[in-house]
Amino acid sequence: MSRSVWPLYAVVVLATLPGGAWAENALSELDANNDGAIGRQEAIDGQRKAFEQIDRNGDGVIDLDELEASQAAAESDEMPADVRRARRKARERWFDNLDRDASGDISLSEYQAAMTPYFDALDTNSDGVLDGEELRRAVEGDTGQD
Repeated sequence: MSRSVWPLYAVVVLATLPGGAWAENALSELDANNDGAIGRQEAIDGQRKAFEQIDRNGDGVIDLDELEASQAAAESDEMPADVRRARRKARERWFDNLDRDASGDISLSEYQAAMTPYFDALDTNSDGVLDGEELRRAVEGDTGQD
């Protein structure tokens, strides 16, 4: 899996942390049954929680302003204007990609439809769970395939 795939799934699993800490925190945040892995249902529950956090007004959909607000912490007024514009454009493209029915907002089902394939991509041994090693490889950009 390339690093370019990772940012979408990172919304769900705390990508703001450095590599090793990120994998550990993803496990601690999403591993509800404490078995040392993230099962498919745990990932779906994490997707729902992430969606609800982005949906600040609680209307059941994410609009572009809410998506912008969820990503704003990474930017500052000191950032060059051209960089801010490029980031905004990237978020708009991401939003349009998630908004599969072109309604102008993202429903939970659209959000999950976009996120779920990343679980499958990270589950390199196809056992239905993401273990610490699979998360570590994803953070490091290692596909686990030679």
